[in-house]
Amino acid sequence: MGTPHTAQFSHTDSLDLVLHTARERFLASPQEETRLWIKHSDGSFERLCNTHVTVLDARLKTGQVIVMETRNKDGAWPSAKQYVMKSVSKEDEDFQGQPGVCGLTNLGNTCFMNSALQCLSNVPQLTEYFLNNRYLEELNFCNPLGMKGEIAEAYADLVKQAWSGHHCSIVPHVFKTKVGHFASQFLGYQQHDSQELLSFLLDGLHEDLNRVKKKEYVELCDAAGRPDQEVAQEAWQNHKRRNNSVIVDTFHGLFKSTLVCPDCGNVSVTFDPFCYLSVPLPVSPKRVMEVFYVSMDPRRKPEQHRLIVPKKGKISDLCVALSKHTGVQPDRMMVADVFSHRFYKIYQLEDSLNSILDRDDIFIYEVSARAGTGEGIREDVVLPIYLRERSPARDFNSSYYGLMLFGHPLLLSVPRDRLTWDALYHILLYRLSRYVARPSSDDEDDGDEKGDTENKGSIAKSGQTAGGSLQDPGPEQAGPSSGVVGRNRAPADNSPGPSNWPQRSRRKQLFTLQTVNSNGTSDRMTFSEDGHGVSFSSQPYIAIDWEPEMKKRYYDEVEAEGFVKHECVSYVLKKAPVRLQECIELFTTVETLEKENPWYCPNCKQHQLATKKLDLWMLPEILIIHLKRFSYTKFSREKLDILVEFPIRDLDLSEFIIKPRSESDPDLYKYDLIAVSNHYGGLRDGHYTTFACNKDSGQWHYFDDNSVSPVTEDEVESKAAYVLFYQRQDVARRLRSQPDLSGPPEPPACGSPPSSESMDVN
Repeated sequence: MGTPHTAQFSHTDSLDLVLHTARERFLASPQEETRLWIKHSDGSFERLCNTHVTVLDARLKTGQVIVMETRNKDGAWPSAKQYVMKSVSKEDEDFQGQPGVCGLTNLGNTCFMNSALQCLSNVPQLTEYFLNNRYLEELNFCNPLGMKGEIAEAYADLVKQAWSGHHCSIVPHVFKTKVGHFASQFLGYQQHDSQELLSFLLDGLHEDLNRVKKKEYVELCDAAGRPDQEVAQEAWQNHKRRNNSVIVDTFHGLFKSTLVCPDCGNVSVTFDPFCYLSVPLPVSPKRVMEVFYVSMDPRRKPEQHRLIVPKKGKISDLCVALSKHTGVQPDRMMVADVFSHRFYKIYQLEDSLNSILDRDDIFIYEVSARAGTGEGIREDVVLPIYLRERSPARDFNSSYYGLMLFGHPLLLSVPRDRLTWDALYHILLYRLSRYVARPSSDDEDDGDEKGDTENKGSIAKSGQTAGGSLQDPGPEQAGPSSGVVGRNRAPADNSPGPSNWPQRSRRKQLFTLQTVNSNGTSDRMTFSEDGHGVSFSSQPYIAIDWEPEMKKRYYDEVEAEGFVKHECVSYVLKKAPVRLQECIELFTTVETLEKENPWYCPNCKQHQLATKKLDLWMLPEILIIHLKRFSYTKFSREKLDILVEFPIRDLDLSEFIIKPRSESDPDLYKYDLIAVSNHYGGLRDGHYTTFACNKDSGQWHYFDDNSVSPVTEDEVESKAAYVLFYQRQDVARRLRSQPDLSGPPEPPACGSPPSSESMDVN
């Protein structure tokens, strides 16, 4: 610290006078930025953030030691040096580069924050606002909706360092700490959305810099038939009465919202401010689904198919699409979700495709054609078949056997008139003949009755485990509750079943058959016999039980795992690029409110699913366009990685503005691109970067955390574009015509104990 000075002040003097006196005593130049700290008797320091309060309000006592801190030429405060995470070499201290071309260190999954900060840092008028210290006079320390000026000060420090030209990269540790303090969702080091951080930051800066110190109550009024211009002007004035800051001046626009009641036809018109536009992307009505087709021909391996189906289609649409590839009629197909060697669900024709996720393993089985239940008409029964292998349990009782599911299950068509154990055994031998060898007559004469065969085209896909335990699972593990019913099959309670089949032959067999539940994990008896046949209380499931020795001898696992790829697998659904104007047009299209978000109609006195339309009325100086690439529904989540073509220069939005305009203001709706926040990767992981145009040099740069490199305009457009920043052309010309101003240097920013000149206050 320098030599201390003593000065006398009245209780009614402001801290501005204390700071002014300190600057005079320590001969601070007009260009130097300073701030004040209180030094307590225990050696701790406390920032005097608000210099507009009096000495009495600041609770300064006689003999109080006040420390004045001076900002370094690199934009950092000496008290913040402890947050620098690496040593600064002599070369780094002497570094001189292009102001604004400065990277941000990734603190651990903070690329989303770095990307948003780089975009905002390259908004010319906002950056000049902070560099020229105009924010100092507008800091709002008493706004209950704000952050006591701390977010604004932390951002100002970051901007001053980045635009000092003395750093090739900086560590935004203090800013990250402030954000986490005021927004708990950003605590820690989890990945977040750059647009969400940007939304919080703009709102925080606005409240910290709000020129309205005491917000008055403003009643929102509906148009009630008045002219749009009158209602719009009233809405904007009401907005400015409560919200007046550099953020409002720069980023806020106005759109018209029109709601129409579907019952009474009541029309509600309001004008609402916006800070950015979240525009939807035109979504293809089609989706690509991968399935495995299992033919009734035992010689054919399962086939992998890639099918294009309607996103809002039904299972029947999936069967129709597969029918075009295989020539098999859709009514001879059954669709099932296979998971962990069992049927997780067997779908009905009318089921929606929305319930099928991309990661699900979908099998489509060919079954025999069945025509009703009339007299003399042949009808087949479809049986779900599971594969199990016996294994001695690790138990002192050697007679106890465990059973493990393996392979993929099978849907088997069995003629009603051949429902016997022996017939089913031979039908299965035929269906599994591609990978199950028939025993010779000599083989049938030796050994005991063994058990188990089959693996219907076992295709190893992710999401299926090697084999499940045969202990009964809990309710959460249960498969389809309804089993296989309906879908052109006879009612379950009329289906003959295994209990009516003759006693099984005692000669040597490769496997044994057993009725099980839908999980394939336990035996069950769900049928009753009478003199004419068998009635089932629910759909029968059959397990093929193999002895390990017989499975090893006759079951070809390599062949059972085999499958072929249909030529359609190589097809790629081409995603045609869309224009940014198409997205904005979609934003202004009439839509019907969802059930979760109804509108209360004042005429009907009840909530209604009204139609809603948004129109652009007034555009801001800086237009932020958020491309809604992340799509969330009840059953699925996806990222839309289609290319959105956006212009670098001359984005004309005049066609979307409904406000009456004169011929003298055509440039109010033409914009040039100045920054882009990019997102690479998928939903669970990804990386954010930034393209930005330097306001001084006009050169585009690519910001990837602490790495910065120059790029050309042709490289800016990509599928990764997520948030676009556009500057209105008339504003750009106005800024270029203005001289470079340098405001009074008296900036605050909350930090830690300083080390600078000190002064006693009497």
